[in-house]
Amino acid sequence: MAKRRRKKALQGTIKSVLAIVCLITAFFIYKCYGPGNGENGNYEIPEGSVEFHFIDIGQGDAELILVDDKAILIDTGNIGSDYREKLTGYLEKLNITELEYFIATHPDSDHIGSAAYVVENYDINNVIMSPKEHTSKTYLNFISALEEKENINVINAQDKLGECIYVGELELKILGPIGDVEKLDNNNASVVIIARWGNTKVLLTGDAEKEAEDSIVGNYAAELDCDVLKVGHHGSHSSSQRSFIRYAKPEYAIISCGADNDYGHPHDETLSTLEYYNVEVHRTDLEGSIVVTTDGEKITIKSEKSLQK
Repeated sequence: MAKRRRKKALQGTIKSVLAIVCLITAFFIYKCYGPGNGENGNYEIPEGSVEFHFIDIGQGDAELILVDDKAILIDTGNIGSDYREKLTGYLEKLNITELEYFIATHPDSDHIGSAAYVVENYDINNVIMSPKEHTSKTYLNFISALEEKENINVINAQDKLGECIYVGELELKILGPIGDVEKLDNNNASVVIIARWGNTKVLLTGDAEKEAEDSIVGNYAAELDCDVLKVGHHGSHSSSQRSFIRYAKPEYAIISCGADNDYGHPHDETLSTLEYYNVEVHRTDLEGSIVVTTDGEKITIKSEKSLQK
C-alpha cells in the first residue's frame, strides 16, 4: 500500500513538472508567434516608428536601426580611415554615442573594418557576433578590443539561433548561421536576422550565400516573408537565389555596394531575379545612404539622392 502511494505521489510530481514545462514552452511560443502576436499575419502595432539606415559606406556593409531612442549598429564597413570617417560622421550627425547592440555579421574586413574602433570609442551594451573566427589583423584587433571592455555582453549568435531578442517593441529573430561554422566559409557563417516592427519585417542577411540561404529556407521557410530585404553579399550572383527570394517575397530590396566596385556588384543575375519577382530595388552606389521608416504598417523609403531633389 505504501509503495502504491509513493508511486502515485511520484506520478503526480512528474505530471506537475511536465505541466510547468508545457506552460513555459507555450509562453515562449506565444511570445514569438501567439495570438495577437502574428496570428494570421497580424501583429499589434506599437506606438511610434523604427528607422533602418543603410549607410553608404562604399564597398561594404553598415546598417543602423533606431528605435525608442536606442541604436543598433550592424557591421561597420571596410578597413581604412575614409570608411571609418564615413561611418562615424553618419553616427555623429545622428548624435549616436551609445549602442544597445552592435552586430558583427562575419569576420570579413568589409563588414568589420572599423569594429575595433567602434568598440573602443562607443558605449556598447551588447555585441552579437558570428562564432566564425579568423586570423586577420582586423578580426584579432576586434577581439582584443572586446576583451578590454569587460562590461560588454558578448553573444554567440548560434547560442540564440531561432530565438527572439527585443529592443523595446522591436523584435530581432536570429536565423543564422546554421550548422558547423568551421566548415562554412565566412560569408555563409553570416549572422542573419529578421527584424519585426508591428506588421513590417526587414530581413538582414549579411553576406549569406546559396548554402546559407538553403539552410535558412530549410529551417525557417514559413518565417522569411518580409517587406524589405537587405540583399546578401552586395548583390553578388552567389546570393539571392530564386529559391530564397521566392520565400522571402520582399516588396523592396536594398543593395549596399560601392560605385564602380571591382567585383561588378550588383551582378546582373541578382538584378534579374529581383525584377522577376517585381521587387523595387534601391542601391547605395546610386542613391547614397537609404533610410527605411515604418510605423508597423506603412513603409517610406528616402535616400540622399531623393532628398536632394
